[in-house]
Amino acid sequence: MIVNKLHASLLPALPLLLLLLALSTVFLFGNDRGHFYRPGHDRYVTTQTLAVVRNLSPDHNFLGFLRQTLDAAGAPTYQVYNRFPISSYLLIKLAIIPFGDDLSAQLYAARLLMLLFFTATAVLAYLSLTRLMTQRWLHLRDQIFSHPMALSLARLTTHRWLALTATLLAFSSPYCLYYNDMVATEVGPDLFGVFLVFHGMVLFVQEGRFRQLLGKTCLALLLGWHVYALLLPFVVLGLAGALVKAVRGGEGYKFWEHLARAPASLLRSRYLVLGVVALLFGTAVLSVNFANEYVALHQAQGLTDLPVFQAIQQRTGQLETFNTQYAKQVAWPFFLRSQFHRIAGMFLPYSLTGEVDHGPYLGDPIRIPVYLGIVLFCTCLIGLAFLRHRILWATLVLSGFCWGLAIRHSTAFHDFESLFYIGLPLLLFSLVLLCIHRLSGRRLSVVVGLSVAALVVFVLSTFQMGARVGHTAEAAERQKNVMADFAVIRKITAGKVVRVPQKAFFEFNPCSIHYYLTGSIILFSTDESNSADFLIRCHRHESAALLTPENKKVFLYRSDGQ
Repeated sequence: MIVNKLHASLLPALPLLLLLLALSTVFLFGNDRGHFYRPGHDRYVTTQTLAVVRNLSPDHNFLGFLRQTLDAAGAPTYQVYNRFPISSYLLIKLAIIPFGDDLSAQLYAARLLMLLFFTATAVLAYLSLTRLMTQRWLHLRDQIFSHPMALSLARLTTHRWLALTATLLAFSSPYCLYYNDMVATEVGPDLFGVFLVFHGMVLFVQEGRFRQLLGKTCLALLLGWHVYALLLPFVVLGLAGALVKAVRGGEGYKFWEHLARAPASLLRSRYLVLGVVALLFGTAVLSVNFANEYVALHQAQGLTDLPVFQAIQQRTGQLETFNTQYAKQVAWPFFLRSQFHRIAGMFLPYSLTGEVDHGPYLGDPIRIPVYLGIVLFCTCLIGLAFLRHRILWATLVLSGFCWGLAIRHSTAFHDFESLFYIGLPLLLFSLVLLCIHRLSGRRLSVVVGLSVAALVVFVLSTFQMGARVGHTAEAAERQKNVMADFAVIRKITAGKVVRVPQKAFFEFNPCSIHYYLTGSIILFSTDESNSADFLIRCHRHESAALLTPENKKVFLYRSDGQ
């Protein structure tokens, strides 16, 4: 009896253990990416985030800004990037504080934190799918010892193996594996918040646990805004269902009587309470950003002049200059084709594609992926009719579109936003696996075999991705030297004015310099007459003005001795 209980306790946990084992490979094969010497959007966004993180302090009232500069009158001013809750930035800051001015170690620690978020997101997806695909979840633990052992374990573990397979396949996509360690609040923390709330929704729908959903919603809103794209369809569909339930069964005059009572039923609905709480809490969090900018930027005449307000206008398509400049990218035909291209990429594991797409290139070679995305999308929508808890599946699928379509003026330029379409592959893989399970006569061996195959696909995809974006010893050494040089320079230039010439500007993108020179007042200029305390050059010139003779790649000079 004791042995049977032990087996009953350990075997159901085996799928989760295998998931954690698979996810550990993202740390194993991606560890050399901490050297951070790869071009592209990942590098730009990562250093931008780290610059904000390094500047975040009580000295500036926790204002999120990229760099300090000088205005026309010579007074310090700030380039603000204050569009997201500061909680995620604070978490990253806590991760890098122990490493002082060691830039390489800071970057590695920040990326490690992002990988932890990625791992937690996959675990939440697995736990949510397990509950969604289990027919009688609440009674399984009671049934486990009242049935023959084989039957009980099969009932208890089958859907866990199915959930494991669907999770591994969905998280094997090129977008997931390429951006899983990108240091950005919009990726790791935000995606984790989405699945944290989705897991709360599953518990609410299946067990009526409403308080935990409210708590998870508030916590997710401290990490990012994408959770609103999940809450919107859930609240709308929930209220629609409550309205139908309120008027159902009414015939003749009773129908009108039920209809008259419907508004009162909606006002008492927990879905409405959830929506109101999320809106009020998010508004309070955003108000902190507005207040910080209003106090710090004395030149602002009103709220509409604040960078955070202008960022909202740009993302919602209210800035005409931006719309005119990027008219092609935000035009609906071009935008929709690019989104279906990204959706197709989310369905295919990296080991099957071997490519990562950096932006929506819509030439002839990608017509097949576009058509594939359309077909798979339609298949998922049709499949919703055959699943239980359709409100949850529909919410997961629609959340990516609620975000992408609403702010297409932002998502059109950020291919990492494809991560939020992950509900589509999760739904499709779950449908296919449930069909295979039934066609195979509900044999557990078939399900376990599929899980092992998915695990191999995930590990192989992770290995191939690590090999593709890994670095040569020469490139890693160069990046190490650059960061070591800037660490020395940052100590000397703290609080001083540093001029960065055009050559250095192109050698290191602006956001990288913002991060490398955190604490300095940075002037990007080619004008030799600009007043500055120091000058940066990417080439060594022997002179009395050279302040960093031990540096190898980047050198600091006194400005008066150039």
